[in-house]
Amino acid sequence: MKKLLHIQLLPLLSGVQNFSLHLLDGLPADMYDIHVACKPGGNFVDATRKRGWRFIPLPSLVHPISPLDLISFFHLLWILKRERFDIVHTNSSKTGLLGRLAAWLIRVPMIVHTSHGLPFQKGQSPLKYGFFIFLEGLANHLCHKVIFVNNSDRLRCIEMKLITKSKATTINNALPISLVEKLSAIAKARSNRDEDTFTLGSTMRFSTQKNAVNLIACACRACESNPKLRFVIIGDGEHLELCRQIVRSHNLNARILLPGWDSRILDWLPLFDAFILYSRWEAQPFSLIEAMHSGLPLIGSKIPSIAELVEEDCGFLIDLDAHKELIKLLISLPEKRILLQKMGEAASKRISGICDYQTMVGSYRNIYEMDGVE
Repeated sequence: MKKLLHIQLLPLLSGVQNFSLHLLDGLPADMYDIHVACKPGGNFVDATRKRGWRFIPLPSLVHPISPLDLISFFHLLWILKRERFDIVHTNSSKTGLLGRLAAWLIRVPMIVHTSHGLPFQKGQSPLKYGFFIFLEGLANHLCHKVIFVNNSDRLRCIEMKLITKSKATTINNALPISLVEKLSAIAKARSNRDEDTFTLGSTMRFSTQKNAVNLIACACRACESNPKLRFVIIGDGEHLELCRQIVRSHNLNARILLPGWDSRILDWLPLFDAFILYSRWEAQPFSLIEAMHSGLPLIGSKIPSIAELVEEDCGFLIDLDAHKELIKLLISLPEKRILLQKMGEAASKRISGICDYQTMVGSYRNIYEMDGVE
């Protein structure tokens, strides 16, 4: 039995943490002794303990760069030296650096990192951008395999010489079969809906990455032009209150609902006519995968990672910051019901062929079983 550690940053149940849950659920219990480490407290910790996995708290972990990172690093070093794991699998940028460095120093036999998005993005200061590039290249050097969840990030890192081709691979995110079956049932149940309203929905973090403020501003403008439009955006984050203020300033509280975080996505998806995600950058969001499995057409930003999933027959992609174009499209959606229904059906078929759960779990198992290459 191999002793496996998954390292996460925060104890939330967002896409990165759900990735670990989905993957680890698929591993044979008689072949892997599963441990999970992250900041204590939160639903993710409850979920790991409910499954019977051992939880290792890292109380000094925080999201922004902090002097506490040095404490977290030495804590990790001590844990890895004490536990002697066969496999250390890191997730996210900060824990990816700290965990890979600690595992490399301890000489863990197999060090794996999944890149859930690159830390360097357009709009950062040149100093920050360059610093993050340096750290990413260093961390990639310290592990045996880096898994990208889309091809665009992998190719970009290879082109920038941040990783060798042999060390980088792409494995698409995927949902457990039981969840896919429930989402597929939602897709099959879709039928002609009330044509007096048209509801666009989303599940996302209200953050700069998700472009939340611009999305809500465009939603307000579109609602003022077409009385049929409704929006339901589920999630929390640092920009949630600002977005609620924007909605209130337009007197649209009854038509643009921002209820906060709600994990009951299966209850919400049947209420949507289309799914919208206007992010500035993404890796491969589970929210989009869930929406496609449920037969929803997609409205998204035209960025490489989203374009890998959403082709022309599945929805509409709009350039970032093309706000007038986005508003115009949103206004027109209630009159495109027949086309959108076909797009939703195409989205469901497409995602089933790309994001397969058994393929995802099998691909990670193949890596876990490899001999580490120094």
